[in-house]
Formats: sequence, C-alpha cells, structure tokens
Amino acid sequence: DPGLIKAFDASGRANLGHALEAVVLNELERRGAEVGYVKTAEGLEVDFLARHLAVGEDLVQVCADVSAPETLSRELRALRAAAKEHPRAARRLLVLDRDALTRVSAPGIEVRPAYEWLLTPLRKNRT
Repeated sequence: DPGLIKAFDASGRANLGHALEAVVLNELERRGAEVGYVKTAEGLEVDFLARHLAVGEDLVQVCADVSAPETLSRELRALRAAAKEHPRAARRLLVLDRDALTRVSAPGIEVRPAYEWLLTPLRKNRT
C-alpha cells in the first residue's frame, strides 16, 4: 500500500523511488500479471518479473532518478543480468523524469517515463 510508505519511513524525506515502485506494482497486478522479483546468480535484483498467461514475461526495473551515471549503470546491469536468466522476457526501465530519456542509450531495453507506460492500454502481447 503506497500510503504505508510515509507511515514507516522515519527519515522525513520523500522517497519517490519506493512510491513509484508501489504504483508500478499496483498497475502490473491490475493488468493481471503474476508478479515477482528477480535476484540473479550475481546477487543483482530487478524490481519486477511480470508474467502474463499466454503472453510472456517482462522484466521491469523502476528508478525515479537515473541522472547519476552510477545509478543508471546499476539499474541497467541488473536488467541485463536478469535477461540472461529470462532470455525471452521483454526488458523495461521505467523512470520518473522524461528528460532522462535523452541521456539513456540501452540497446535491447525499453526506457520509458513511468507515466507514459501507466497511460498505455494493455496490449494482448505485452504489459
């Protein structure tokens, strides 16, 4: 529940990353996906592995701010590692800031603003 984030976060800072992850999780479930996460053999984690019956799998990484090169590198490295274990899964990085897209080049990985993905109707072949 996204409302619990503030209740249990004692830092007093806004945590947009956790809130964005909660929004994406809720939407994946609304779209009927069986949702889990991936921890690779290398110990890297991907936020969501979404499975749709007769449709396929999606690896979804969520990051509010990829402006720091080390953050972007970490997020993409985790997706690429998970893709080795789930080679048929589509790979997706959802970000908060549309401007981040001008700085990201990630062949084989769809990088989109989260709001755009949220507004895209469910297709029969992908989440």
